[in-house]
Amino acid sequence: RTRRQRQMCIRDRINTDPAAYRDWWKNFNDPVLDQLIDRAYQNNLTLQIAGLRVYEARAVLGVATGLKYPQIQQMNAAVGGTRLSTNAEPISNLPDSIRDGVDNTFGNYRVGFDAAWEMDFWGRYRRIEESAGANYFATIATYDDVLVTITAEVAHAYIMLRTLEERLAIAESNVALQQRSLEISSVRNRNQLTTELDPALARSLLSTTEALVPVLRAEIRDVKNAISMLLGESPGTIDDLLAQSSGIPTPPMEASLGVPTDLLRRRPDIRRAEFRAASQSARIGVAKADLYPALSLVGSVGMASSDVGDLFESDSFRAFGFVSFRWNIFNYGRIKNLVRAEDARFQQSIVNYHNTVLRSLMEVEGASN
Repeated sequence: RTRRQRQMCIRDRINTDPAAYRDWWKNFNDPVLDQLIDRAYQNNLTLQIAGLRVYEARAVLGVATGLKYPQIQQMNAAVGGTRLSTNAEPISNLPDSIRDGVDNTFGNYRVGFDAAWEMDFWGRYRRIEESAGANYFATIATYDDVLVTITAEVAHAYIMLRTLEERLAIAESNVALQQRSLEISSVRNRNQLTTELDPALARSLLSTTEALVPVLRAEIRDVKNAISMLLGESPGTIDDLLAQSSGIPTPPMEASLGVPTDLLRRRPDIRRAEFRAASQSARIGVAKADLYPALSLVGSVGMASSDVGDLFESDSFRAFGFVSFRWNIFNYGRIKNLVRAEDARFQQSIVNYHNTVLRSLMEVEGASN
């Protein structure tokens, strides 16, 4: 074929439509591979850890969101009793006639509601929520990254297993052929039709091939164990599933190509680096908020009585409230250095983001070529 004909043939096998990249392994049309990846998705231990970290980050985000509202909201109740000593002040100072009639035992019953709210003038709690939200999305990107890696490793190990099985079958077939060749060479040598060199070469080739068979079997066993580990299962549990199919999976005849920048947008490691930088940026605002004064509202309402029967009467009502002002003016130097430290960590995350993009671009360009 001419060069132009080869180019036209390759162009006919390229699909320019958007690729369905989510279940890319299904293009191999191998039901065993589909089941292996599904079981890895369900049982892989590393993926489970990544999923639990998403739950953890979501809970931390919920805590950060609640900080925008009164930070202390609690119901309280108390029951107590007191007995005063008649030999100690103030009862001991009373005349005997009065002291004998004093009731030195009484109870104390209280129920109420307390609240404290530091008003978010400088955006401290808003930035805490922003940081927690970005960290939450970063953990989701980490989960996606782990999922992509595991599916790729399962598919790679499965194709390697089928390749090794094909090599083993060929090696065992070659052993049978080379044994027959050695027999023929030996007969011809005994009949003085050939020299000793022919059976010696046949014997050497046969020994080399026979030595390859146990090596391939050991590699097959190791690959099966690796697949079992990726599936979070014990060795040997997938042997029945692997026996349902044989042969190396065949890739599709058409190749779906996209713009490299589209692939970069989908890469979870880039999204994770971006959200990590956003989370760290919000932490700078959290540190800066300590440079300014904080104003808090504190209050409590409830009922108190020495007699449980009078606890919910109007005369038992009690309440108090006050405004708290706090300014860490004498820690200004320390706080400013904390801000500088958070800013330095943010700059590190930005550089890491740029490095992740460049590394990903290199991998995408290398794969496309």
